[in-house]
Amino acid sequence: MFLPRLQSQQTSATPNKTASITFTEITSKLHLALPPAPALKTLPLSIRAQEYSLDYARRTLVPAIGGSIAMGDFDHDGRTYLYVVIPGGANHLFQQRADGTFLDVTAKAGARGSGADLSAAFGDFDKSGNPSLFVAGLGGVTVYHNDGGGAFTDITAKAGLKGRPSELATSVLLFDADGDGYLDVLVTIYTDFSVPPVKASFTFPNDFAGASSRLYRNQHDGTFAEITESAGLADNPGRTHMALAADFNGKGRIDLLLLRDNKPPALFRNQGPRKFEDHTWDAGKEIWKYAYVGGQIADFNHDGRPDAVLWSSVGNEVLINQGDGKFEQEESLPLVYAANRAFGFHGLTADLNADGYDDLLTVDNKERWHFIVNHAGHFEEAPFAFAPEINATGSQAFSFLTAARLGRSGDMDLVGLTVDGRLEAFERKREATPASPASPPKRK
Repeated sequence: MFLPRLQSQQTSATPNKTASITFTEITSKLHLALPPAPALKTLPLSIRAQEYSLDYARRTLVPAIGGSIAMGDFDHDGRTYLYVVIPGGANHLFQQRADGTFLDVTAKAGARGSGADLSAAFGDFDKSGNPSLFVAGLGGVTVYHNDGGGAFTDITAKAGLKGRPSELATSVLLFDADGDGYLDVLVTIYTDFSVPPVKASFTFPNDFAGASSRLYRNQHDGTFAEITESAGLADNPGRTHMALAADFNGKGRIDLLLLRDNKPPALFRNQGPRKFEDHTWDAGKEIWKYAYVGGQIADFNHDGRPDAVLWSSVGNEVLINQGDGKFEQEESLPLVYAANRAFGFHGLTADLNADGYDDLLTVDNKERWHFIVNHAGHFEEAPFAFAPEINATGSQAFSFLTAARLGRSGDMDLVGLTVDGRLEAFERKREATPASPASPPKRK
């Protein structure tokens, strides 16, 4: 697990020099609303072996993990679409109109999902000019082909991506694994629900085994072929939440960092063509001792090398790329002790104060918000607030929160999904510019 650094935890009362920032709710202003959600699910404390089945996992475990939101531009109009994934219910697609408000176009799009989905991603895998929709969940990944005009068709079987019904796919990553100009697909697998723990009673997720994620090569004809074993990605399984992709060592190929909650991350360096090698310990032995449930890539110090921010169920880390794919912990980062949970919102990175550097927003183990400002690679905590206030219980209510430019100001907005199935959006509150003092009257 994560070993906290010997550093005092800052609180909202800690004085600092950095300007405060406030985000105000604009959900109704954007016309974002979902139908009433299914009853809120929570993970059971104990599961009896005789009551467990794949159907039990679908009905009880998957909905308690929480949903997510994917963003894309389906029709090249420069406006954002939101695809909201709701485990245990139907997914929804929102189109942004010219006036900035959103319209639910799910019925026309035909991409409601399986009812047991967890995440999604957009990508133009067939070079049609229209990004299609890839949805991960129980059973693997579903591919909805963008037919143009706002309509989508399920082509999963035709594309060769049909997964195992019992495998829980947590995310789908579209990237060019072999440098041929076509998007390949990595599906991260958390566990196989058909292989429950051999106990009279057990818990989820702690007692469940991990699994190997799956890599599919784009065949350039609208189909994919699985190459997990031949690519070298089958030898280090784990309960994988997500994968980060970047050229970490500057070799011109996309590497993979798989984040798991039952063991440290796995760093696979791309050897090309279509070959990956596990170089986890080459990146720095001290930074891979912990298990992480989420992360993002950013160039925090603008040196041209991809850095990473990682969240565990205990704390946060920023890893600065030293070159050749080696990382060091950023010691100036204020430590925020996280809630000890495998799922739900832990943190995000984005340029929230519009100074050109990606900042951090996270919650601590007492559900307080922490805004950590990035000063060209040096981090400092600053005051942060939501209006209306989201307090001790509000932060835990988010199963997902991300940053996006939804409005016309160009600033980063925040859009999230609560565990009880509500969409919420926020924009940065701009401080009023002081009026210029009136000029003194001219003498006659």
